[in-house]
Amino acid sequence: MIRGDHGPLATRDGGAATIAECVERCLLPHDLAEDDEPLEDGDLREAVAELRARRGLHDRAATLAWLAETPWSGEQFEALVAGIARRRRFRRRKQAELGPGHLASHRSDFDRVRALWVTGSQPVGGELLHGVTALTGFRQAVVTVGERWAGELPAPLRHAGLGALVGPVPYGDGYLTGVVLDRRAARDDPETLAAAGEAAFGEWLVARRGRASVECHWL
Repeated sequence: MIRGDHGPLATRDGGAATIAECVERCLLPHDLAEDDEPLEDGDLREAVAELRARRGLHDRAATLAWLAETPWSGEQFEALVAGIARRRRFRRRKQAELGPGHLASHRSDFDRVRALWVTGSQPVGGELLHGVTALTGFRQAVVTVGERWAGELPAPLRHAGLGALVGPVPYGDGYLTGVVLDRRAARDDPETLAAAGEAAFGEWLVARRGRASVECHWL
C-alpha cells in the first residue's frame, strides 16, 4: 500500500493508476488536504464510480472481492473515497476557472472537425481517399473517420481548412494522408468550455509537476 500524508492511497496492485493518483494528490495544493467543506452524496457516488472504473471493478462481486484483499478498515476506505471526491471537486472548480482563458488563447484547437485520414507504412495518394477499396493494394493501412476537437487530431490535420487535402506526409513510423470533411468554429458553449478546462487543468498539473519532486514509498 502507498500511504500519503492523509491516509491510504491504494493497494499495491493499482499499477499505473496508483502512481497517477499518488502524483496528482501530491501536486494539488496543500489547502486541499484541509478542505472541510461537506461533500454531497452525489460527490461520493461519483468518487466510488471513479475508483471502481480505475481498477476495473465492473460489478458488485468484483468490488467486494477487491475490498476483501485490502488491509483497510471501513474508516480508511471512507477516507479514500472522500479524498477522491475532494480532488474531483477541486479539479472541476479549477477547470471551470481556467477554461475560459484557455479557450480564448487556443481557440482554433477547439474547432469541431470531421476528417478522414489514412496512416500506413507506405504513402497513400490523396486521390485514393475517394474510395476505400482503392486501398486494398497496400500492404497495411489504417483508415479513420471521425469528429474530434481540432487539437486532438493528428498534427498535420489540426489547422487544415474545410476540404483541404493533407499529405502524404511523414507521420509516426509511416505516413499520413487525410482530408477535412467538415469544420465548425469553436463556440463558447458548455461542452467546449468543459473541454478547454480539462486541457487547461492538464497543463496546470504538468507545470506543477515540472516544479515539484514527488517520491512514492511502498510500505
